[in-house]
Amino acid sequence: MKLGMPNNKGYFVDEIRRILQLLQEYDSARKEYQRLLRAGGWDVTGPQVGVLRIVNTHPGISISELAEKMSIHITTAEGYAQRLSRLGYVTIKEDPGDRRRKIIVNTEMGMSIIKEVPLGYKSLLVHNLAKAGIEERKAIVTGLEYLIQHMKEHN
Repeated sequence: MKLGMPNNKGYFVDEIRRILQLLQEYDSARKEYQRLLRAGGWDVTGPQVGVLRIVNTHPGISISELAEKMSIHITTAEGYAQRLSRLGYVTIKEDPGDRRRKIIVNTEMGMSIIKEVPLGYKSLLVHNLAKAGIEERKAIVTGLEYLIQHMKEHN
């Protein structure tokens, strides 16, 4: 979509409408993925699938490292790990080198979830952003930073 020019009176309204539409489409993709997981009989959420994929890539990852990779609070990461452990998808163990540190490993059931569940909206987003050029990614980051900054100022 080509953005309007300042001399066009309707450009502002059209651009705002398009931004809102795109945000709605992103939210719809997230909700559709959750519906897909439920319809497929998988008893996991999108973020839990993300945890399983990260643990698969980094077996023995600590809960704090998981939180950092997911950009979430450590207690949220611990909650995901505990729920996945109760479901039998991961094992949480003490790190033999540091008993204060908890590490996470996928079980066979967790590995089967990764193989069966299709990629989620975040994985697809990352995959497609990786294909974008540096200028496109910079424009996306700049635009999102602007929106978030101004949303925080008005809350």
